Amino acid sequence: MSNNYLPKVSIVTPSYNQAEFLEETILSVLNQTYPNIEYIIVDGGSTDGSVEIIKKYEDRLAWWVSEPDNGQSDAINKGFMHATGDIYNWINSDDLLCPGAVEMAVHFLEKLKDSCQMVFGDRLIIDQNSNIIDIYEAPSFSMKFPPMLTKLPQESAFFTAELWKKVNGLDVSLHYVMDTDLWYRFLKHTFFFHIPVFMGKYRKHDDSKSVFGMGSSQNLNKRALEEFKFLQDHYGNFLTRSNRTKKIMRLVSQLRLVYQKNKRERRLLKEEALNAFYRGFPQKINQQCCSSFKRLRQT
Repeated sequence: MSNNYLPKVSIVTPSYNQAEFLEETILSVLNQTYPNIEYIIVDGGSTDGSVEIIKKYEDRLAWWVSEPDNGQSDAINKGFMHATGDIYNWINSDDLLCPGAVEMAVHFLEKLKDSCQMVFGDRLIIDQNSNIIDIYEAPSFSMKFPPMLTKLPQESAFFTAELWKKVNGLDVSLHYVMDTDLWYRFLKHTFFFHIPVFMGKYRKHDDSKSVFGMGSSQNLNKRALEEFKFLQDHYGNFLTRSNRTKKIMRLVSQLRLVYQKNKRERRLLKEEALNAFYRGFPQKINQQCCSSFKRLRQT
């Protein structure tokens, strides 16, 4: 990294009643080795002690607020409205940045700045106590295979402020697949570069808002339905007209069955059904997706 110019990195943390994890998230940002970071926290009016934690570090924050908002997408957009950096990232209040992640991201964005405006790394999966329980090595992406965008580790993604402003940030009407929608819109303007290094830690716990960490069948169904609409709107043209609804609805049906199964089967359904669906979609959807669902039903 050149000492002549250090791009400013703006990092936003949206938070609401996550005091249990918030301080660890804050420290994962403040303890980064990269020297030019602007850190912003947008709290949705927490009542669990989160505000006291934020105040503990407010002298190291560029800006923070605690007030009601319209959800995570709105909070992130609000945070970046106050950002003045060249590069953006957001880290949720239960996730973590790995040491050196920011420096790594800036290095590659600067190196590739003439052709690439977004980089992302791999993910460590941690439990409620921050123990590593799994790893996730992200795939590469292209416009020819956009459905794999749903598998991009959000916490490890860094992108230029120019790119964010070009697409007008997150769609505030989305609450479960807003990151996937953002990646899709980004991909219309730039290619993504995968850094094969663990850059983020995703926490799996009962209240996680991911399809792989849903705390209730109601939340899972909301995610499934929102993802169904997203797939219809953006990827539906890849499927034949006769198969489109049928194939996507099979995914939704399987997701709705998740909480009728025991713990082991829940994990199998959530991970294998979605992985098989996206891995085979669209080129091999009939062969791989249908055989996967058949196998799951026989489990």
